[in-house]
Amino acid sequence: MKSAIIAGALAAAALVCIAEPALAQSRRSGVGGTNWRQRDRRESRGEKGSTQRFAFELRFGPYYPAIDDEFGGSGPYQQVFGDSGKFSFGFEFDWQALRIPYVGTIGPGVGWTFMTTSAKAFTTGSTERSEVNTSLTIMPMHASAVLRLDELFRRTGVPVVPYGKVGFGMATWSTSIADETSKTTVGGNEVLGRGLSYGLHWAVGGMLALDWLSPRSMATLDAETGINHIYVFGEWLNYNLGTFSDSQMQVGTSTWIVGMAMEM
Repeated sequence: MKSAIIAGALAAAALVCIAEPALAQSRRSGVGGTNWRQRDRRESRGEKGSTQRFAFELRFGPYYPAIDDEFGGSGPYQQVFGDSGKFSFGFEFDWQALRIPYVGTIGPGVGWTFMTTSAKAFTTGSTERSEVNTSLTIMPMHASAVLRLDELFRRTGVPVVPYGKVGFGMATWSTSIADETSKTTVGGNEVLGRGLSYGLHWAVGGMLALDWLSPRSMATLDAETGINHIYVFGEWLNYNLGTFSDSQMQVGTSTWIVGMAMEM
């Protein structure tokens, strides 16, 4: 019995010695050796890319304030400023705090948008336009969690990166007449035409990486400036602002945005 145990142990040791080189070779050449969750295609070609930690977006699109929603879709905003979308622009800065294996990056992002519109004010008690300008300015902001699904792009070179955002939003707004903040009287008290509205923010979109236009130039840009990738993108967003309280004006919107982004 003792000799059988010794023989079995020797046989097991021999199998380990035979199998270990094969396993090592498999790790080097197979899925286990690619380490694809940690290294992108640029590194696999021997090009050392800079660390990627942040994203910056420059954003443009029409803005449709939801002010008239509580009036059934036709209210004071449409009567004064019309029903077309107003030009808006903004910025967003994201910290790609964590890379999720097989998925992409996730982290906090903050954004700011600016929209203003103006028209001739109505004369008091009339539907006739006066020569005095009235304007509305809205500045939505948000702090959101941002998920960018970039692993397919990093591993295969397919230049498409879907993403999603969800978080908290708020906006400052103000109205003016003849370049002065508008005023009204409610219950014998003077009320200024400005305020703060808050609520939720979410967005979904897709980014197209421009690396494929000139991979060598992108690698040079990365080495010299630390910019990893440059994208163009399209996004559908929703600012649900002012619906949580009757005392807040609904200045949010649902709209599309286009822009350019870079990762650093």
